[in-house]
Amino acid sequence: MNRLILKVLISNSLFILTLTIALIAILFFFILYRDSVNTSILGISQYKNSIVNNENPIFVEIFPRVVIENLWMAYSEKIQKDGRTIDRSRDYLTTSEGQSYSLLRAVWMDDKRTFDKVWKWTENNLQKRGTDNLFAWKWGKNPNGNWDILYNEGGVNSASDADQDIALALIFAGKCWNDNNYFKEASGILRDIWDKEVLIINDKPYLLAGNWAKEEKYPTVNPSYFSFAAYPIFASVDKEHPWVELVETSYYVLEQSTTLPLDKEYSAGIPPDWLSIDKDTAKIYPPYLTDKTTNFSDDAVRIPWRVALDWEWHKNPLAKIYLEKHLSFFENQWNRNNQILSAYQHNGIEVLTYQSNSLYGSIIPAFQIIYPDTAYKIYKTKLAPLYDSDIESFKDESNVGYYDQNWIWFGLALYNKQLPNLYTEIP
Repeated sequence: MNRLILKVLISNSLFILTLTIALIAILFFFILYRDSVNTSILGISQYKNSIVNNENPIFVEIFPRVVIENLWMAYSEKIQKDGRTIDRSRDYLTTSEGQSYSLLRAVWMDDKRTFDKVWKWTENNLQKRGTDNLFAWKWGKNPNGNWDILYNEGGVNSASDADQDIALALIFAGKCWNDNNYFKEASGILRDIWDKEVLIINDKPYLLAGNWAKEEKYPTVNPSYFSFAAYPIFASVDKEHPWVELVETSYYVLEQSTTLPLDKEYSAGIPPDWLSIDKDTAKIYPPYLTDKTTNFSDDAVRIPWRVALDWEWHKNPLAKIYLEKHLSFFENQWNRNNQILSAYQHNGIEVLTYQSNSLYGSIIPAFQIIYPDTAYKIYKTKLAPLYDSDIESFKDESNVGYYDQNWIWFGLALYNKQLPNLYTEIP
C-alpha cells in the first residue's frame, strides 16, 4: 500500500513539474516574441490606428481579401435600392459605365442579389435605344425635371467600354450561377457591339468609341475601351464574329497611338485619351473632335489595368511587350518624386499637379508585372492608407469619389489575384 501511495505521489509530482516547465516555456516564448504574436494573432485590432494614421497599413497587406470584400459591401450599400449606381459628384448622374462596374464587381464577389437588381435597372432604363441591345450612356435629371436618358446631351448614344463590360459581367453571371438567361442577354449585346461599334477596315475589325463614331469622317477611338482580356471569352460565346482578331488590331492601335507624336512634336511613350482612325487605311490621327484631346488623363489611366488583366488571364505576349516598352515613363516619374500626376500631355509635359487614386489603382497590377518593387511601394504608400479598418471602407469618401472607388478596387483586386476569369475557372 505504501509503495502504491509513493508511486502516485511521484507521478503527480512529475506531472506538476512538467506542467510548470511548459507554462514557464510558454511565458518565456511570449515575452521573447510578443511583437510577432501580437501581429499575427491580434493584428486586426493592434494595427487599426496605424493604418488610419498612414504609418503602417499592415492590415491591407495581411488581409487583402477582407479589404476587397469590405470595400464592395460598403460600395454596394450606396447603390440605390432599385439598382441605380449614382455619381454624386456629377448631379447624381448615372452612366452605363457605372452600371457596368457594379455588375462586374457584384459577380466577382458572388453577390447575385446586388447583380440582379443592378442588371434589372440597367435593362429597364438604359437598354431602350430601340434599334439594338446596346445601352444609353448617360441618365439623369432632364431640364423638364424628369429623370431619364439625357437625350439633349447625347445620352442615348452608346459607349463601347460599358457595353463590353456589361456583356462580360453577364457571361460571368451565366457561368457563376448556372443560368442560360444571362448568356442569352450577353449574346444579343455582343451581336450589336459588333454591328454598331466595330468598324471593318481592310478586312480587319477595329473597336470604335460608340455607335455614333461610325458616321464620322474620321471615327473616334478611345484606347481605354479596348477589352483585350474579354475578346477570347466573347469568341467562345459568339461564334459568328472573329472576336480574337480584335485583340491584334486593338494592340496595334494602342501601340501606334502611344508611339506616334500625334499633335505634339514627339511622344513621351504614353497612350492618349482619344484618337481618330482613317476608315480606309487604319492610320492613326489626333482626335478629330475638338472636345477630345491626346492627353493621358482620366480615360487613359485605365489602359494599364486592361493590359495587365490580359496578361493575368491569357499570358498574351502582346500585353507584356506593351508594358515593357511603355511603363518606363511612369516608373521614371515615380522614381523622381515618389508620385505620378493625374494628367500629362502626349509629350509628357504635366497638365495637372495633383495625383490620381484611379491611376494608382489601375497601374499597380501593370507595375507588378514589370516593376514589382514600385508596385508594392504604391500599394503600401498610396492605396493601402486610404482604407479605414474601423469603418471597413475608405476613410475619407469626400476625397475618394465614385470613379476612384471603382478603380482602386479593381486595382487592389487584380494586384492581389482576386479577379479570376470566371468563364474558364468554373466548370
